[in-house]
Amino acid sequence: MELFIQIRDGQPFEHPILGDNFREAFPHIDVNNLPPEFARFERLPDPKNATTFQVDEARYEWFEGVVKDVWTVREMTQEEKTQKLEELTKNALSQREFLKIMAQEKLDLATTDEQRQAWTNYIAQLSAWVLVDPENPKFPSAPRVAEDGSVLQVTAPGAEPDVIG
Repeated sequence: MELFIQIRDGQPFEHPILGDNFREAFPHIDVNNLPPEFARFERLPDPKNATTFQVDEARYEWFEGVVKDVWTVREMTQEEKTQKLEELTKNALSQREFLKIMAQEKLDLATTDEQRQAWTNYIAQLSAWVLVDPENPKFPSAPRVAEDGSVLQVTAPGAEPDVIG
């Protein structure tokens, strides 16, 4: 992708623009012989080093006659943290509602009393579930049904998915 950026007082100014847009906006400028007011720009991908309450930020710096992205990580402001916690909470509560809908569908399709009871219990667990840690919500485990229709106990030693092998 061909990009250019405006230069003011020797420093990158504003944000890069696509080569086609640059040529349209500045038809009189030879892109192979740029004046000091412009430079080629190289976009570098975000390395995504930020954790939950951090932000990846780019600034523009010169490297051998080309301006490039330089990525750094900063801590979120208190306002950003509050917004992120609200987003994480909303997502966790939406996930719980999705799990309840899925469990109800499984309950409706259950073919044995054991299956119906397992899905009923799971729905009750989801309904009683309280979000403690929005960063790492821990939902109750859904019942597992074997091919023969029997309900597997997920907490029993040696039972699926707790098999040690």
